[in-house]
Formats: sequence, C-alpha cells, structure tokens
Amino acid sequence: MISQAQQDVCCLMGQPVAGNPRHYMLEAAFAQADLDWRFLTFEVIEDDFVRALDGARVFGFRGVMLAPPHRESALELVDDLTDQARASGSVNCLQLTETGLVGHNTEGSSLKKLAEQTTYLDGSSVVILGGGRWARSIAAEMALAGVEELTLVYQDVEPLQEFVNELVEQTPLANCFVAPWPAGEPLEIPENCSLLVNATKIGRMAPEKPLPIVTDSLSPSVTVADVVFNPIDTWLLRQAAEHGCPTIDGLTLLVEQAAAAFEIWTGQAADRDAMRDAVEEFLAL
Repeated sequence: MISQAQQDVCCLMGQPVAGNPRHYMLEAAFAQADLDWRFLTFEVIEDDFVRALDGARVFGFRGVMLAPPHRESALELVDDLTDQARASGSVNCLQLTETGLVGHNTEGSSLKKLAEQTTYLDGSSVVILGGGRWARSIAAEMALAGVEELTLVYQDVEPLQEFVNELVEQTPLANCFVAPWPAGEPLEIPENCSLLVNATKIGRMAPEKPLPIVTDSLSPSVTVADVVFNPIDTWLLRQAAEHGCPTIDGLTLLVEQAAAAFEIWTGQAADRDAMRDAVEEFLAL
C-alpha cells in the first residue's frame, strides 16, 4: 500500500543524470497546476536499482522517470506493463498505484500524439532512421497505432531483425522491414511515406551534419520528426521545412514525454508552455 508523505514525490533515476532537464520541466508543471508535489533527481547505479525502487515504494513516491541504464531492467521489476512498454522492450515511466508498479513507455506515444496533428497514421507508411531505444519505442507505438508499413534503417541489421520479428508477433503490424544504413547512395524516401523520423544522435551538437537521405524525395505529405533536442533546428528539420513538410522538433517531443508522465501520475492536464519555458531556460535556448 502507498504510504502518504507530507508532499507527493516523483523522481528521476539514472546514471548519469547530470544535465538532465526533466527535473525543471516537472517542477514547473507541478507549480502551474498548483500541486504541492516535488520532483527529485537521483544518481542510481545499476547494482542499486532494485533497492532504489524498493525505496520508492516504501516512501510512497507517486512516480518515477527512468534514464539509462535502467529502462530495460525495469521490465522485470514491475507488476504490470502497458502494451507500448512490452512491445518496445523499454520502460521510461513508472506509476506507483495501490495494486503495484506499472511500467509505461511515453517515448513512442508522445511522437504519435504529435504526429497525428498533421497526418493519419492508421494505414500509413512510416520510415524510422535508427535502431536503438528511441527507434524501438517509436516502432512499437506505430505498430500498435495501425500503420500499414514500417521500415527501420540501421547499420546493424541482424539484432534489429529479432526485434522486428517479435514486434510482428505482438502487434497487428504485418509489413515491417529492416533496411541497411546507406553506405553509398543516399536513401530515397518512399512516395507513400507519411512519417519520417530521425531516431539517431546524428545532428546532436552538430546541426550541419546531414543524414544520408535524398532530400528531394521529401514532399509536403511527409511529416518529419527529429528526436535531437539540442540543437532544435537540425539539418533534417531545415531540409524538411524547405520542402514544405510539417515538422516535429526534439524539444517539443521531450516536453511531450514529460507531460505524458505528469498526466499519468496526477490525472491532470500538463501546462506544456510552462514546461517548455523551463527547459529552454535550463538549456539556454
């Protein structure tokens, strides 16, 4: 049973956590909602993670956000998982309830919510550049959202193929492909693509670094997203804007993730403007 503390507390656990902006976003959201809640940040090494979660239960924390390296190990430590977390193989948000610990993944669902403002995902074609945690979280959400075709482009095809096989087994998705990262000729975006996502670190702290895609294959019918949040204006997003594509920047996506966690924990709507102001101030953007 959850014991009630004087203040409701949520936290971030990870290693390292220095420079992580989630603290500032969540504190701003609590203040705007007039909630007497606190958000704390803890550096937790892998060997201490189980005990740290036990501590969160004992002290009656309301929720936990997870940073690497704890997102995969949390899968085995929760009492229940959302379909998104199970399919992606990763948990980034924990909800402590009267019946136990629930593992969520808000990375893919946040992108889905933003993408649906400009495109229809049901029956669509999606291309994801990357094969790491971000790419898998987004792929899982897209599969559950009913996309007709999903392509992941990655250097290391074999281990990603295992993930794809499991994804097809767990979701309604039938057409899921892994394409090798372009070594010579750049990748041409298919004409039927409705959503293109850069889920790699390319562009982080180097806004001029290009991705290996044929930019002339971009059209206004393609929504383009980039998970890189610093800088906000990446090479991919600039190319997309020049070709008339709707865009989703990484900072908007970061705020949406934190807002989703806030709403899971509190049951209230998050003030995304206040959260964005807080993270922009922290990052000096």
